[in-house]
Amino acid sequence: MVAIDRFILLVRQLRRNEGGMALPTALFTMVAAMGLASAAVMASVNSQHGTARDSGSKQAIAAADAGANIALLRLNRYASALTVATPCLGVSGGNLVLTAQSADGWCPPVTGTVGDSSYSYRVTPSAASISVVSTGLAGGVSRKIDVTFNPSTVGSIFEKEGLIGIEDLNITGSAELHVGVGTNGNVNTTGNAELCGNVRHGIGKDWSNTGSASQCQGYGELEANVTLPAVSTFMPADIATKNSNYRLEPCVKTSPPTPTGCEEDSFTGASRSSTVPWNASTRTISMTSSKSTLTLTGGDYWICKLDLNGGQLIMGEKAPVRLFFDTPENCGISSGGTQISLNGGSTITATGFNEDLQIYEMPGFYLTGSTSRTTWVDLNGNLKDENEFVMYGPNTSFNINGNATFIGVIAGKRVNINGNATITQPKGYKPPDIGGATIYARQSYLECTTSVSSPPNAGC
Repeated sequence: MVAIDRFILLVRQLRRNEGGMALPTALFTMVAAMGLASAAVMASVNSQHGTARDSGSKQAIAAADAGANIALLRLNRYASALTVATPCLGVSGGNLVLTAQSADGWCPPVTGTVGDSSYSYRVTPSAASISVVSTGLAGGVSRKIDVTFNPSTVGSIFEKEGLIGIEDLNITGSAELHVGVGTNGNVNTTGNAELCGNVRHGIGKDWSNTGSASQCQGYGELEANVTLPAVSTFMPADIATKNSNYRLEPCVKTSPPTPTGCEEDSFTGASRSSTVPWNASTRTISMTSSKSTLTLTGGDYWICKLDLNGGQLIMGEKAPVRLFFDTPENCGISSGGTQISLNGGSTITATGFNEDLQIYEMPGFYLTGSTSRTTWVDLNGNLKDENEFVMYGPNTSFNINGNATFIGVIAGKRVNINGNATITQPKGYKPPDIGGATIYARQSYLECTTSVSSPPNAGC
C-alpha cells in the first residue's frame, strides 16, 4: 500500500509541474517569429523588384524618347540630302550615311546608347508626315513609342511667329509685339509689355509674367518645341566665290569702270572710300553719317559685319537681297562680338515692301553664327521710321533696345527685348523665300502596348 500511495503522489506532482512546457513554447514562438520575418523579407524583395522595374521602365521610355529626338535632329539637319533612291539616314562605322529603305517599307534600324540605356529606332521614308518608332531598353525592361513628325518650312513657321528665341525669350519694358512669339525655353515678361499674338513656350517650360504684361484678346498660350535649321542648310554652297560683294567695291577707274561691276550699289550722302561703306578686307558694311544712303540691288552677299551708326540701308525694288554672314571664327570675331549693329537713327527699309498692295519683299539677314563662340545682334537706339527685314540666326543672340519699329521676322538663339520696341507683321504677311529648308516638328506621341517588332509600329 505504501508503494501505491507514493506512485499516486508522484503522478499528482508531475501533473501540477509546468517546467516541461518552456521548450515547446520557445519553439512555437521562434517558428512564429521566423514566419513573420520571412513574410516581411518576401514583401521587401517584391517591393525592391517592383521599384527596380519601375526605374527600368522610366529609363527605357526616356531612352526611347531620346532615340526619337535624335531621329528628329538628324532629319532636320540632313533632310535636303535625302533622295528617292536613298530616302533614309543610317549609321555605318559611326558615321551617318544615306541608305535605301528596307523590304518592309521602313528605314533600317538605327541604334545607340544613352547612359546605361540603349535605343533603336526606325523611320518611315515619307515626304509627308514621318513616323518614328523608337524602342528603349534599360534594366531588362523594354518600352516602345511611336512619334509622328510633320514637315514645314522656315517660312511657314514665320507666318505664325514673328519673334523667336530658341533658348530664351525675355521681354521687358513697354514693348508692343503684334506677332506670335515662341521659344523652346521659358518666356519671361516684366513691365507692361503688350503681346498681340500667341505665346509659345517649350515643353515642360512656362510663361513667367512677373510684371503687368498683357495678352490681347483672342490669343492663347501654347506648349511646343520648334527646330530651326542651321543657315548652312539653305545657304548657297558656292556663296564664298559667287556673290554680289563686287557691287560694293569702289571703282578705281570710271571709264570704263573697273573692277567689273564696281559701285553698282549706289552710295550717296557721304564720300565712298576703301572702307566706307564697304571694307573688302574685313567684309564689313559700315556707315556713320546720318545723311548717307546705301542701296543694295544685287542678290546674295557674303559678309562678316553690318555696322550702321547712322544713315539708311535700302533694298532696291525687285532685288531679292540676302546677306549671309560668315562664322565668327572665319571673320576673326571673338566670343561676345557683334555682327550686326544698328544705332544712331539708322534704318533698314525695302523699296518693294508695300502693305497696301500686299507686296512683302524685304531683305534677309542670315547669320551662320557659331556653337562655340557667342555672338550678338544689337538693334539699339531710337531708329527712325519703320524697319523692314528678316533677321535669322539660330546660333546668334539678339538685344533689342529703344523704341524702334520692326516689321518682319526676328529669330535667334536668345532674344532680349528692352524699352519700347515694336515688332509687327501686316495682315496676310508672307515671309520671303529663304531657301525652302524642310523642318520637321513633333505632332503626336503614342506609347505602344507591345514590343513586337514586325511591323515596327505594332501595338501603337
